[in-house]
Amino acid sequence: MIENLPNKPDVTVPLIQLEDFRKTYVSGEVEIHAVRGVTLAVQPGEFVAIMGASGSGKSTMMNTLGCLDRPTSGQFLLDGVNVGELDRDELADLRNQKIGFVFQGFNLLARTTALENVELPMLYCRPGVSSRNQRERGERALVLVGLADRADHTPSQLSGGQQQRVAIARALVNQPKLLLADEPTGNLDSRTSIEIMGIFQQLNDQGMTVIMVTHELDIARYCRRVVVMRDGLVRGDEAVKNRFLATEEVAKLDAEQKAVQLA
Repeated sequence: MIENLPNKPDVTVPLIQLEDFRKTYVSGEVEIHAVRGVTLAVQPGEFVAIMGASGSGKSTMMNTLGCLDRPTSGQFLLDGVNVGELDRDELADLRNQKIGFVFQGFNLLARTTALENVELPMLYCRPGVSSRNQRERGERALVLVGLADRADHTPSQLSGGQQQRVAIARALVNQPKLLLADEPTGNLDSRTSIEIMGIFQQLNDQGMTVIMVTHELDIARYCRRVVVMRDGLVRGDEAVKNRFLATEEVAKLDAEQKAVQLA
């Protein structure tokens, strides 16, 4: 069970505000218009899936939301801050303070324990975090994802689902306002995928804003809102109907497995 997060979000101001956001890359003499003018708002406490085929612009969108890139034109405000006006160091500080990242490939250091992996983002905090506080915050983050008893295990000693839980704990350790997940279930089996979506749902229920890129329709149905991109534009944006709840889906799997065993 996930413990309570520190604070409920202020929903009066959008956490994310994109205004006519455009991103163009130049390859030789060719201009590639990855995003062609997107206006989008995400309120604090939302759980949004961004979907689209390869080349739709969803990865460019994710990079921008993660402050890894800037718009070519238009505006991107994160928690009221105009990202386009920040220099490289200010961008790095904003990422570290406001955003937690979860990736498909986990991106854990192989020879480092789960706890040490979780502590890594705190090494880049300004002002710094004492070693004692790093350990305490890392341990709390592992408790949040149900891995307190695996703190001294290296990634090779953990299952794929456990590694992703460590990655989620790492993303949470600096208490970000936004959790960005890029295909977080892409390397996991069906049951483990549902369990990971259950963690995201619990975090979201407690106020965490979650934005997830996925190409899987069934995974998107665990979110509250789906944004569909095609050719660099938002082509669909609607609330999820008949939303999946991870607790119910796990119970269904258990019942099916029990029925098979009794047959």
